[in-house]
Amino acid sequence: MANEEKQMDKETCLAIIREIFSHNMFVKTCHIVIDEVSCGKAKLHMPLEADIHVNPRGFAHGGALSTLANTAVGVACCTVGVHTVTLNITTDFIANLTAGHTAYAEAEVRHHGHKTIVLIAKIYDDERNLLTNTLATMYVTGDDDKIPYKW
Repeated sequence: MANEEKQMDKETCLAIIREIFSHNMFVKTCHIVIDEVSCGKAKLHMPLEADIHVNPRGFAHGGALSTLANTAVGVACCTVGVHTVTLNITTDFIANLTAGHTAYAEAEVRHHGHKTIVLIAKIYDDERNLLTNTLATMYVTGDDDKIPYKW
């Protein structure tokens, strides 16, 4: 394959991925920030705002937390040099938080096949209490010539 192991550092990969996602209006509207990447892993955060991210009861909307998890697994897929779309995503909601707090997501590739990638994502609050567990299967639509599979 053309996208074999190459030299890549975290800062360069992070810059490439931030550029890719800077054009995604949905991610921008949700105020999701990509903090850190390594090969097969990603860390993101999303400050919860009352007029964007909460449900009528004042807690983080499940869709907002699911969006953060889905974005995190998408970013983790980017770190292994492929373009993907979501095939399946399942999120277990364990705890919640309110506006004014920040949700932190960590995603990791668990299986990288030729056509699918399986990942886990966990979302935590400011005190590192677990809020959600997510299992995602992503379909590989193509290679990214800027980021290698392994680095």
